[in-house]
Amino acid sequence: MSATVRSCSRSMVATASRKRGSARMRAMVAAAVMAFPVGLSGRSPARRAAGVKPGKEGIMPGRRAVLAGLAAAGLAPGSVSAKGSLGTFRRGDFDMVGVFDIDWLVEPRMVRMLDAMAASPGAFGAVRVFGVLNAGEREATFPVSSGSTWPAPDAPMDFAAPLAALEALVSRGLVPFLPLAFFPAAVSPRPIDPPADFGRWQVLIRGFLDAAVARFGAAEVARWWLEVWNEPNMPPFWGGGFDRYLEFYRATAAAVRDAGHAVRLGGPVIAWMPDEGPALMRRFLEFLRDEPGLPCDFLSYHRKGVWVEAEGAPRIARLVEAAEATAAMARALVPGRRLALVNDEADMKVGFDAPYAPRLDERFPSWLAASAIAHAALSLRHGQRFLAAADNANQHLVRAPFDGRRALFTRTAAGPEDLLKLPVFGFYEMLRLLGDRVLSIEPGPAFYAMTTAGEAGIAALLTLQEGTARRLRWEASDIPWPRANLAVFRIDGRRSNAFAAAGREMPGRVDAAAARRLRRVAELGVQAPLRPGLVPRGGRVALDLDLSPHATLLVWLTPFDPAPPAAPAGLGAEPRGGDLLLRWQPDRSPGFYAYELRRRAGAGPWRRIAPMPLRGAEWVDTAPPAGPLEYRLRAVSASGLRSAAVTLRR
Repeated sequence: MSATVRSCSRSMVATASRKRGSARMRAMVAAAVMAFPVGLSGRSPARRAAGVKPGKEGIMPGRRAVLAGLAAAGLAPGSVSAKGSLGTFRRGDFDMVGVFDIDWLVEPRMVRMLDAMAASPGAFGAVRVFGVLNAGEREATFPVSSGSTWPAPDAPMDFAAPLAALEALVSRGLVPFLPLAFFPAAVSPRPIDPPADFGRWQVLIRGFLDAAVARFGAAEVARWWLEVWNEPNMPPFWGGGFDRYLEFYRATAAAVRDAGHAVRLGGPVIAWMPDEGPALMRRFLEFLRDEPGLPCDFLSYHRKGVWVEAEGAPRIARLVEAAEATAAMARALVPGRRLALVNDEADMKVGFDAPYAPRLDERFPSWLAASAIAHAALSLRHGQRFLAAADNANQHLVRAPFDGRRALFTRTAAGPEDLLKLPVFGFYEMLRLLGDRVLSIEPGPAFYAMTTAGEAGIAALLTLQEGTARRLRWEASDIPWPRANLAVFRIDGRRSNAFAAAGREMPGRVDAAAARRLRRVAELGVQAPLRPGLVPRGGRVALDLDLSPHATLLVWLTPFDPAPPAAPAGLGAEPRGGDLLLRWQPDRSPGFYAYELRRRAGAGPWRRIAPMPLRGAEWVDTAPPAGPLEYRLRAVSASGLRSAAVTLRR
């Protein structure tokens, strides 16, 4: 497969057409072509002559200066060819969400959330969750309870509660990312105060790892991420100084090593505050340098778009600066360690329990898309993994519809278990469509774009973090397929946006009538119907895209497949108050596009009750009519072909 993807301003193209003799224009375009030649390898003629291989040095030196020079003219150059690769893209570096307390995972509203996540396989990969070692009591925002895992030194350890919660993740294919925290009563009187001696803490660590391996198996536990504590520079989470934390890390790492199980371990999980983040990370890296035998597989930290009000508006650049600073210190201080860098709370703003309107609308998915692209560019540049996640699955904090707390769903008036997707969910639906090879990348600072290739075809993720609206041309050439399919998924101020459709009122009210309407617009939508079976003229497909501020688009180009998809399996229904929850086994095929769900009442006509596309393998039929009901479900491929129907009678 080979492709060329170009992004340019339509107004600039029109100007160039009118002024073909303009020496300035010719020089500008020539400079752009020389700086960014067509080709997946991203190599200029000079770089090819020098034998520079793709993916070694990452982003070309001076690229940002060239782009800045062209930005004023409205031209954003870029070109790729699918014959090579800039490097690997890992969806798993960006598919993690966070929940504060592990005890919530078995609560009904969280079970609904996890089921909805699992209904979109490939969208979500991991869940970071607190309180695995002081489980037993649900906590909202800060650790205040000692839990029930180990109530006294002479009592037995009981991991039933955290293991049951972890089962809720593992059974749905979600990888646990666990801060090893907080202290049960047998270790310390308060859950955040480090004890004078870490002996019992080490016993607890070994006991938990043994119990986890016995329950889930060594191979499963080896997939998990374990980080030592959470924010040891923040008083609500740690009652000691940072020197005491380093001693604590040493004791924890020794206990993990002595347990004899293969696990991933990391730290220091600092809150990257503007005035102390770099200094604390340096101290931790010096600590690792001085103790080379100490286990550490990744560096974790929390750099948000805004930590303090003086920083003003959230900026992706702050995340990048923290990542770059950490990588530079690691290269200088521990060059022999291959450490992944994990910003596992790369949210827009601190305060997950404080209402914040951008969490509810198109700005949050745009933020996550830009963050993913920026960190993917860092991975290519430095040849190591840069991961970024959001602490955005705190469904237990949502108290009213559209109340602005950090979550994937809001709730309706029917109750806390009746969930409605927020636009941020759509980002993860887009993420699942990206391929594993990077073809081109533009990491901001205003316009972010990345094109990938994979088993399903070519996918381009684009978002605009700031500035004015742009008209872009997306062009793919050298397409090897005689026929192709094109879909453009979109999240903006109208599409895939229940908050906007509800009037952007925070908090709001969502009754049954509103829920029926908002469920449809909450799903990831498209800017135009699927276009299957296109015949690329001269192996080329082009389309114009309007990109408004904070809009996020996913262009998906796939080969046409004449075979119809397999029919869905496992269609079932369960009453939820006055609604009916329909669920079935999700389609995992690369060419899956959507489900088509229809209903008829009695002998009446069939009516489609879910939007097209419907990407997740579930739907809530809000307040269905009384009497006999029949449901008909089909799968739809990216080639526009429908499967045989499966039916359910109620």
